[in-house]
Amino acid sequence: MPDPSSIEAKVAERALEYLLAPPSGDDAVINLSSPDELVAAFDGNAGLGFDAVASGETDEHVLAAVDQVLHSSVRTVHPRFMNQNFAGPDPVSVVGDWLGAALNTTAATFEAAPVFTLMESALLSKLARVAGYLPAAASPLPALPPGLFAPGGSSATLYALQLARHRRNPEVVRTGIGTERLVLFVSDAGHYAATKSAAMLGLGTDAVIKVASDFEGAIMPEALADAVVAAKGRGETPFAVIGTAGTTVTSAFDDLNAVADVCVEHDLWFHVDGCYGGSALFSPKHRHLLDGVERSDSFVWNLHKMMGMTQQCSALLVRDPSQLAPCFAGHADYLFQPDKLNADYDSGDRTFQCARRVDALKLWLSWKVRGDEGFAARVEHAYDMAAYTRSRITESGGAFAVVVPGSFTNVVFAWVPPDLRPLELANGTAAQLDQETMDRLHALPPTIKAQMQAEGTGMIGYQPIHGLNTFRMLFMNPAVSTDDVDAILAAIERYGAATLSH
Repeated sequence: MPDPSSIEAKVAERALEYLLAPPSGDDAVINLSSPDELVAAFDGNAGLGFDAVASGETDEHVLAAVDQVLHSSVRTVHPRFMNQNFAGPDPVSVVGDWLGAALNTTAATFEAAPVFTLMESALLSKLARVAGYLPAAASPLPALPPGLFAPGGSSATLYALQLARHRRNPEVVRTGIGTERLVLFVSDAGHYAATKSAAMLGLGTDAVIKVASDFEGAIMPEALADAVVAAKGRGETPFAVIGTAGTTVTSAFDDLNAVADVCVEHDLWFHVDGCYGGSALFSPKHRHLLDGVERSDSFVWNLHKMMGMTQQCSALLVRDPSQLAPCFAGHADYLFQPDKLNADYDSGDRTFQCARRVDALKLWLSWKVRGDEGFAARVEHAYDMAAYTRSRITESGGAFAVVVPGSFTNVVFAWVPPDLRPLELANGTAAQLDQETMDRLHALPPTIKAQMQAEGTGMIGYQPIHGLNTFRMLFMNPAVSTDDVDAILAAIERYGAATLSH
């Protein structure tokens, strides 16, 4: 039995207590401190920094530091944390992560991770069936898994674009990129992973052609087709298109079938960024938002967003998994020996990484506990909370105004001062406001959010949309209730009024 008085047991006890008795209601989402205040707070125990010669601290100091971490960290598990495209994790995922960390192996080879290798294969097969890459009756343990786990969505996009380039020119891994001017396409509302990946691949950020999107952020298929033709006319070589299933800010979904049609016509690799919206596939009510994803060549899906897996848990699905090894293999003969036991199951030579965290266990365990119905319920609850928020905005008497209507789990809106009510801001009308009104509305969200952080009453994001700072409420946490929505809206109204009174 473990010693309950050990430092490890005491830290674990605090972590477990936080996990199983999370904050809620009027508990603070954050106890806001400045950087200087945080440094001073830790100086009273173990200190944040390290001396030139670092000595071990006493158990008392270490536990005091752990308590300070818990006190000063953002409580992402709080139902009024709606700041980003993730929230507090599913407790089952957390314990799965702990178990994986305790076993401390790498998922590169079967000999080092026999159970986890098979778990990855089973999960990738299940995800591929959900996405339509494989038939429903496909083997739960395919000989060649239809994808891989990646460190995150941006890394997965990088891998997908390398696969796309490799399909066009398999010699690129040996000879380098050459003189051909390769270009790729993504909507102007798409994720910046496209430009980061182009830079790392040596294509240059200018190789990313941003295609016009509609007011909600979905790519315009006609504009995409025109952009591809124009690139060819300039002597460039189109090789890939990134479609987006759930943009970061407005949760817009591209028409994936229309994008696929363009890719088929021009023989382009079709990658779908479903980091955020991919989880709509779990819901029978909302999976239609990704109609056409089954026609893509690759598809990235972040399970640490809507599904509450601990950071990170990203799957890259690939329609033709036989492309992985030729693109990424390094043939390290000290590790991937063909004549050892079960060598065919080794996954490390089918991805850029070798050593990899065991991200499969937490997802496998959570899915076994929650089942398909539990995963669907999580997505549908988020959708219902967003719909409720939109109805509250509509019924607010002009206190709030929708900026981007939306139909998924992000709600993008503005608070409107009483003297400007009612004010129409949706569908591009904000651009028609006079500059003084625009400046006034633009300055409100940062001020209101700062007051909310200072009091710890909630955390929501804001960002410029069509030139105007707007609030963005995201629904990831299944513990969020209509009471929490009402409380956040009331807080915005209260802080807004206080701002005007100064």
